[in-house]
Amino acid sequence: MDKKVITFEEINFLARTIASRIEDEGITHVVGLARGGLVPATIISYKLDLPLLACGVSSYEGTKKTENFRLHQPLNLAQFQAVNAHVLVVDDICDTGDTMKWITQKLALADIKYQTACILTKEKHTKWLKHYGSVVPDDKWIVFPWE
Repeated sequence: MDKKVITFEEINFLARTIASRIEDEGITHVVGLARGGLVPATIISYKLDLPLLACGVSSYEGTKKTENFRLHQPLNLAQFQAVNAHVLVVDDICDTGDTMKWITQKLALADIKYQTACILTKEKHTKWLKHYGSVVPDDKWIVFPWE
């Protein structure tokens, strides 16, 4: 599989672009999916001047995809329900889509309003992912600067 290296400058630009697009959508909280989503979520939360929370969840072991999700840092869904939150869930890439589907199912079951954003997405996810910075081919492996 071909690799594409992404720079911090590209991430910063795409995160700020996403934030600019959603300034007036009533987002109240930004949730970064740890680990890869934390850098773009931080940039977006600063740009929108909103609180940042983290959710540590992974379905990968290194670069190997697994069927299991490991929850390292859960979200306090009751906290969002108490303030009628509108959450923006941010990740670095929507590759298989499994992580984003997992977290959004949790939010939907808790009746929490949400939107999704990824810095990059594979072509196959552009129809259901709400916000993204750029599309990459399905056959590319993306290397982020923190990897």
